[in-house]
Amino acid sequence: MNDLLFSVFPNENFIDLSLYQFGREQCKPAHLFGPAARNHYLFHYVISGTGRLMADNSSGETREYSIKSMQGFMIFPDQITTYIAHGNIYG
Repeated sequence: MNDLLFSVFPNENFIDLSLYQFGREQCKPAHLFGPAARNHYLFHYVISGTGRLMADNSSGETREYSIKSMQGFMIFPDQITTYIAHGNIYG
């Protein structure tokens, strides 16, 4: 018996979700990226350490979030974001 279930969506307008890029970086203390906007979705997952995320919401207001290890955040297309690693190696 085969335990495989496979389906093809018949809608020709269906667009698959696909991986655009991936990577890993061990940031130095106070590493900063932004402000920047991208044309794709981007998910960050923090393995260790802490930092801050500044992200514009749909009204254009900038919100600030504290990020720590074992948390992730999603960046949306055209969203302006800045993120910075904590300034000391001990978080």
